[in-house]
Amino acid sequence: MTTATIARLGAAPAQAVHARLLYLDGWRGLSIALVLIGHFLPVPGINLALLGVEFFFVLSGRLMAEILFIENYPLKAFFKRRFSRIYPALLVFVLAGMVFFAGTFVAYKWKAALTALTFTYNYVGILINRAGALDHIWSLCVEEHAYVALALISVLVARRRLAIVLAALAVLSMASGAVSYWVFQLGFEASYWRTDTHIASILVSALLCWLKTFPRWRAAMQHPAIAPVAVLCGTLFFLDAVPMPLHYMAGTLFLAIAVNTLDFAPVRLTGLLSWRPAAQLGLWSYSLYLWQQPYYKFVYFKGSPALPMLGLTFACALGSYYLVENPARRWLNRNW
Repeated sequence: MTTATIARLGAAPAQAVHARLLYLDGWRGLSIALVLIGHFLPVPGINLALLGVEFFFVLSGRLMAEILFIENYPLKAFFKRRFSRIYPALLVFVLAGMVFFAGTFVAYKWKAALTALTFTYNYVGILINRAGALDHIWSLCVEEHAYVALALISVLVARRRLAIVLAALAVLSMASGAVSYWVFQLGFEASYWRTDTHIASILVSALLCWLKTFPRWRAAMQHPAIAPVAVLCGTLFFLDAVPMPLHYMAGTLFLAIAVNTLDFAPVRLTGLLSWRPAAQLGLWSYSLYLWQQPYYKFVYFKGSPALPMLGLTFACALGSYYLVENPARRWLNRNW
């Protein structure tokens, strides 16, 4: 949030901006840590990778609501910054992967690369063909589609109706996922790689973020116990014993509550998330997420040792962050 926005919401501006960046970076760091543990060092009984992706989604919902609904950030600048944040590292990953993994079982060709670069992989992967090294791009597609949807909502929907529209769309999206999985029995990918089902995670979090601007809702969300309890409840709903649609209904709701009440959470929790290693992991999280997938496939399908593959993930990701993602973003934001 901007200083003016935070001041309007009743926080101390300078300290709030700094602390918020730190503990939200830490939340992002926790998200990628869950993905990496779930893929390379899985814990029986719970899919931590799916949980980590959900942590990412609810954070995106909060941040996008702050930018588009609260700060009213200009859409032209918004999309330029989204492009500079996402696309250079994605482009290099996809093109480099075609070379690095050629001749292996995760190799892919230009058609698959094109679906990743056009953010259509989540539907093409379901309906036509998948490329294992790019399977994680489904979540990036959902996020990018959500950015467009939320931007349109910010322009087309009156502020007094914003909560109703966000809530209605979130409920419809959750219902679409439940019907796909339970009634049509489509399975996880066919049900929950789709934007029409998985955008609910982002919409619910955006809704809660918007509701915080109303004094009555904000007061109801200020109890310090809400965030830690919500994190715990959301995590429990991702246990393997819980039916899949409940992951993305009740589980998502609790995680969205958690990320939107972090501002009022106990200092121990925000301090832990603000811990420098956690925040740094959050800064690396996008490049880590891009590069972990092909190496995870080697572990899962070929039985390759997990720790060396995890080491290769970090090596490629740090190279991506420091040589591509960060300098490209800075250059584009400065010159475009």
